[in-house]
Amino acid sequence: MRIELSVRRLYCENSACVKVTFAEQADGLTVRYQRRTPLLQNLVETAGVLLAGRGGARLLGLLNAPLSRTSVVFQLMRMPLPTMATPRVLGVDDFALYAEVYGTLLVDGDTRLSITLWEGRDAPPWLHGCMSIPASRSCAGTAP
Repeated sequence: MRIELSVRRLYCENSACVKVTFAEQADGLTVRYQRRTPLLQNLVETAGVLLAGRGGARLLGLLNAPLSRTSVVFQLMRMPLPTMATPRVLGVDDFALYAEVYGTLLVDGDTRLSITLWEGRDAPPWLHGCMSIPASRSCAGTAP
């Protein structure tokens, strides 16, 4: 689908103004500095989240909105990360990748999503303080 839209060009008469011309925006249809409508951008982001690069590009091609796999991944990387709620239960695990290379993983106990990964077996000092609180109130897991 192609939309041809005529908008007015507005000129600034102030000589100190850096911008000389302005284009009016159609609410809900155009966004400044964008090549896609908000609806199409939402479709590209959804395809990127669900199917990532190649799969998202194939789906968009079927929906007559062709886009390369790298463009789908680029749009996915532009999306802000969802805000994380403060976890109620923390899980801590240390593991060995291979000889003498260790890592420590911090996991949300309710959602089972990883929160962060540290290199090495030593957890930060604040985590050791967290482990001294009873597990039923704050934290669960084993301290390294």
